[in-house]
Amino acid sequence: MELEKGPIFQDNNFVFTEFNGLKLLELVVCEIPETKEPLIVYIKIENHNFYQYFLDAGIGFWQNWNIIDKDEDDSYNYIDKTHEFDLFGKIISKIWCEPQKNNSQIIIAFEEGKKLILRTVNPDIFDSECELILIK
Repeated sequence: MELEKGPIFQDNNFVFTEFNGLKLLELVVCEIPETKEPLIVYIKIENHNFYQYFLDAGIGFWQNWNIIDKDEDDSYNYIDKTHEFDLFGKIISKIWCEPQKNNSQIIIAFEEGKKLILRTVNPDIFDSECELILIK
């Protein structure tokens, strides 16, 4: 069952349980071309449309807008990272956001042990540049 469209969480500490036990089908990152900084991460999960998440002003955002609006602004790159990170079909065990010094980080943990983390490069600096990393 699809959740209602719009913001779901805007906080430095939350747990999103609706995708626990479901397969990730697609991971697309909206990034700044010059720096490769991820601005928004889009994920598509089995039986669901696209959800998006990002960090801003020191907190994590988790939203459901059902689509990726690539036509809204062509000054960004939309990069499919599903196969680069080898995440197609991987089963999600937990999604959460937690404080990280002066910022937050959003973590998607997979049953096989991998973790996809959206965090700030320098957590001591409020609202610093973000990075998306995979820990195996």
